[in-house]
Amino acid sequence: MKKLSLGIMILVLISSQQVLAKSWQEIKKSGELRIGVPGDYAPLAFHDKQGYLVGYDIDMAKSLGESLKLKVNFVPSSWPTLSEDLASNKFDIAMGGVTETPGRAAQFALSSPVVKNGKIALANCQQSQEFPTLEAIDRETVRVIVNPGGTNQSFVDANIKKARIVRTNDNVANLQGIRDKSADIMFTDLIEGNYYQSKEPGVFCVATADILPGTGSYKVYMMSKDNQPLLSKVNQWLAGETKSTLAHKWNISE
Repeated sequence: MKKLSLGIMILVLISSQQVLAKSWQEIKKSGELRIGVPGDYAPLAFHDKQGYLVGYDIDMAKSLGESLKLKVNFVPSSWPTLSEDLASNKFDIAMGGVTETPGRAAQFALSSPVVKNGKIALANCQQSQEFPTLEAIDRETVRVIVNPGGTNQSFVDANIKKARIVRTNDNVANLQGIRDKSADIMFTDLIEGNYYQSKEPGVFCVATADILPGTGSYKVYMMSKDNQPLLSKVNQWLAGETKSTLAHKWNISE
């Protein structure tokens, strides 16, 4: 029995060692910086019509890699698995629309603020005037569409009590639901709402005049708490001009 217990303890120890985040020295030695992105959050990280991964955070990641003299490798992830993937050492930094939350701050190291943000309601323009407030949205006849994982689902689960919740697999399906009117409202961040409102005028309209109460937040980059040297280098780089230059390129308010 003691031998079995010892064997189990050894396996647990090995397993815990396997998921330790790479140290800054290990990253530097590898010559590669692994960036995890869900890739469905425009204009921060999304796939264009040709299937290429583009966006503000994609450009930011490339610039970070250049400043650190490392090759950037983008690793696909998803909002439901993003934290688990980072904790499992599948990549070094999570980017592409990560909102600063107390839960994430408790588990991971979060960078300095990158972009200001907050929740809004996005609707088809033909219906948008019907939904100026959360109270107008949370009615039995309204269909709210949401994908799993992330802060949009958290907001819906906490605030929608009467409206019908339509759950999808990803953010792309949310947008399509608003386009084809199979749903009335999707809650998302102001950044994404403004992007689609300008990208598809007459289709997407931000329904709420201001960000919803209590939802003011920042987008950040997320790393392992064990890698403080990497966090320090990321924050030093964020203090430079790249953030503002690329925000102007992507029409994002800082």
